[in-house]
Amino acid sequence: MKKIIYIMLAVFLLANTACDKNFLDVQAPSSVDDDFVFASTEEAEKVLAGIYDLWHDLDKRLFYVHEVTGSDSECHPENYASQGRHIPEGLFASEFPITDGDCTGTWKECYTIINRCNVMIEAFEQNEEYQAAVATGTANNWTQLYGEAVVARGTCYKLLIRYFGDVPYFDYPIRTTAQTDSLGLSSRDLVYDSEIAALKNAVPLMYRLGEKGTTAEKFSGTYGDYLIARLAFDAAGYQLRRTDFDYGNVALEQWGVDNATWQAKYVRRSDWQTYMNTAKEYYLKVVNNPGSAYLIESDERGEGFDNPFQRNFQYLMDLQISPESLFECGYTRGQNSDWPYSFGRPSGGGGSNAYPCKNYGQGRIYASYYYGDFIDGDKRRDVTACVTANSGAASEKMINFTPGSREKGGLAINKFDEARFASPYTTKQRQSGMNWQQVRMGDVMLDLAYAAAATGDVATAKTYFTKVRSRAFSEADQAEKVTGYINPLSGQDLLDAIAFERKLELGGEGKTRWDMTLYGTMPKRIVELRNRQIAMVEGLEDDGYYTFPETGLTISNYVWTKYVKMSDIDESLPLLTTETPVGLSKDDPKYPVLVPGWRGTSDLWTDYIAKLTSDAVNLAIEGLYEYIDPAGPKAAALEADGYVKTDWGANIVANKSQYTEDIFKGYPDSYYTSGQPPRYVRAIPFETLANSNGLITQGYGHASE
Repeated sequence: MKKIIYIMLAVFLLANTACDKNFLDVQAPSSVDDDFVFASTEEAEKVLAGIYDLWHDLDKRLFYVHEVTGSDSECHPENYASQGRHIPEGLFASEFPITDGDCTGTWKECYTIINRCNVMIEAFEQNEEYQAAVATGTANNWTQLYGEAVVARGTCYKLLIRYFGDVPYFDYPIRTTAQTDSLGLSSRDLVYDSEIAALKNAVPLMYRLGEKGTTAEKFSGTYGDYLIARLAFDAAGYQLRRTDFDYGNVALEQWGVDNATWQAKYVRRSDWQTYMNTAKEYYLKVVNNPGSAYLIESDERGEGFDNPFQRNFQYLMDLQISPESLFECGYTRGQNSDWPYSFGRPSGGGGSNAYPCKNYGQGRIYASYYYGDFIDGDKRRDVTACVTANSGAASEKMINFTPGSREKGGLAINKFDEARFASPYTTKQRQSGMNWQQVRMGDVMLDLAYAAAATGDVATAKTYFTKVRSRAFSEADQAEKVTGYINPLSGQDLLDAIAFERKLELGGEGKTRWDMTLYGTMPKRIVELRNRQIAMVEGLEDDGYYTFPETGLTISNYVWTKYVKMSDIDESLPLLTTETPVGLSKDDPKYPVLVPGWRGTSDLWTDYIAKLTSDAVNLAIEGLYEYIDPAGPKAAALEADGYVKTDWGANIVANKSQYTEDIFKGYPDSYYTSGQPPRYVRAIPFETLANSNGLITQGYGHASE
């Protein structure tokens, strides 16, 4: 009986995976024969189930720490100084421990999965049924499982390069420590090329979504083509590279200058268009042969909804797989999950038996993004960001820009809201059962549009740019705000517009930080963000308000709020609001409760609400987008009508360092002026360095111990 032994590179310790119930728990004995494990697809699926189980935590740590909190649309809720994790998010204004658990955990889990996949891949390649299917070019369960292992490995290497730069690479099983004695860092170029080649070999014999019962909770051929495109796109983009590392004969184009202290530079390959063409080719394979996946372009829910963009997220809140998904990490109710606890509408409820339970709200939204980027009529704005939180007692509570959590911490992500679940889970916090949608069709189509524009295929770029933008606007707005906006664009203006569209489309989904990096615009966008926030704060300080010139929307120091009973305003109004009716007048009595849309509280909680001292649980809001003079007649009339003057932008002013100078604190304006590279790469964990016989070295200015 041959024991399967793997090594986690992070610690270089042997472990008998045959006994690991999360990996090869496929028969009772403590040792497992490879031939037995892979004698049937049913047994092999049990091994893959262990990989999917690990996927629940894979990437969640660093996604939480900086991917969903460190862009020019997304931020964190707490004071900068209150959490050490803000240091890497903000590009290292000070040094950070290389023993950090988020890094070591991500590193270990990626390499654990990689080696398990390598064990499976080797075994499949020796299987006669798999060999016969490959010889005839026929997809079957063996080729599907083989493809899933290749895709899982490729996804892990994608993440490792994103976070750590150049990393150790192996595509064979590690069974003894001797195999690691000569293992050092590999160029990311080798990793990208090798994994793309492996995927091109495996993906054609995988099932597309919907084929043979394949859902987006498993890796499919549809996702496999996406991954080829994604790796090629990443390989084509700007990244931080070491100046003390040999990249062989790969020629590079540079933005700015070398940083001698960090020994790093911000560059892309000179042959980047070759990779971008590959990205375009395989993104086209996704959209032309998506299986059962599609971009949601209509809303079957009818009047009062009419928002296909929101429909995608509602599927997830209904605990259903969205038809727009290429891959969702599957969760079960009662299992620990950060959606929407960390990345949704906050709640001030307790840890259990609340309406809803506590939602911390790690992912936040910059006011300059909310007020300054979404033009009038864009249906994505109210779905993306919320101005009210759940109180935890089946009512609304105004968001507070004072740093903190729950309702404090500023505008929050609104794409996921426990009050909007088809069956809200009120038993315990952080266990909603909602899946993590990792790739969706809107993301794919805009990446395709960018790749096409970058390689001169303007027609394809505009086709998919238009498809995504079109669903965000009403029929009446199409000519002006969709086709009239896109058709005149060309060259760099077209690329910039697609990049901006991704920012609008994907806000709160943790995609924008990496986009900023790959486009070569991270330094510029950091400075532009900070300047917009500073201008906003200065306006609030000097005038009591600031109007964003791009949209005409005004943020003020104060808003006026009042708790109301919806049925007193209109008996037809639900407690949980949806899309604001087109053309709703500011003089309409429904305006203060329906603008912005997609807020309120669950209509399923009326029994609980009936026991409260007041059933006025919805907030009417005035002055959210226009200035009301606190000493003027309108303010006086509102207060006479029961409205309360409520701090809004005033709390931004009171905490202005949080919203200005602390933004990307590790990349001051002087860095941009002098062309310094953005230092976003994380440190390789200490254990790996210490046990590598000196073959793996630290880079980017990080300490080695």
